[in-house]
Amino acid sequence: MRATSTVLDAALFLLLVGAAVGTLTLGTSPPPTAADDAADGVADALTTSTASVEYTLAPGARRASSRVVDFPVTEGATFRRTSHGTLASHLATATLGNLSVRGQRVAHTRADYQRVVTNATRNLTRERDYLARIRARWEPYPDAPVRGVFAVGPTPPPDTEVHAETVTVASGFPSAREDARRLAETDSNTTFERLGSIVAERVVRGLFPPDRTRSALLADYPVEELVTYRYERLGRLLGTNATGRALADDATGANAELERALGETLAADLRTRYRSPDAAAEAVSVGRVRITVRTWSP
Repeated sequence: MRATSTVLDAALFLLLVGAAVGTLTLGTSPPPTAADDAADGVADALTTSTASVEYTLAPGARRASSRVVDFPVTEGATFRRTSHGTLASHLATATLGNLSVRGQRVAHTRADYQRVVTNATRNLTRERDYLARIRARWEPYPDAPVRGVFAVGPTPPPDTEVHAETVTVASGFPSAREDARRLAETDSNTTFERLGSIVAERVVRGLFPPDRTRSALLADYPVEELVTYRYERLGRLLGTNATGRALADDATGANAELERALGETLAADLRTRYRSPDAAAEAVSVGRVRITVRTWSP
């Protein structure tokens, strides 16, 4: 397993940056043609190949089901954006765009972005002598109720020899593992509630960075509406209401409400999965997205 230190703005970058023409430029070491070497080669190419992709936020407005936010216009230049980075970083961002709570997706704002990233990733292995499946996964700890998963390519047949390689990419969320470990090591009375609160705070801060979110809540259409809807939707899935605070441009208050609700959800789940807070702290991985490449001969 290898790591790349690419840092993403997981929450609001895709809402705030401007538009440009999309291109795909492969790195200097393209994937090999043989299946037995391909997984490692594809993984390397993901971390070195770059792409500038153009997309629209319109699906987020068209598919929104809001009780408080209106989207009178759902297409046009105000929805167009661009993003530049390695394919690995794009895959990580696409993964966070598939954020779900107990299997229910939060929003579809990144649906078109995911389509473009899928096409760019497929170009990497097109016309090769092997097939490939690339799967990215983010979760604050294994099998957490909040997670993001994104995959490109077919699933390998069960009776086929598969070669695999994994890389990790920064999620853009503040890391929680060291603080979780420190808490478990220094406080013998550490509870799952305290651990859940640490993880929840980092997740919410990653999704809604306070300063940028505050600016987004004061921004022109459709940025303010898309961010407010994201608060509404996530709050609904967590059984709380952060929308009032968001409508008042109070990102700090809205975040606090989500942190409380998510912390309770995670604490209850952690208690069922781990024998102790110490064991749970070792499993925390808020700051990373794992990308697994699997290749096989057709």
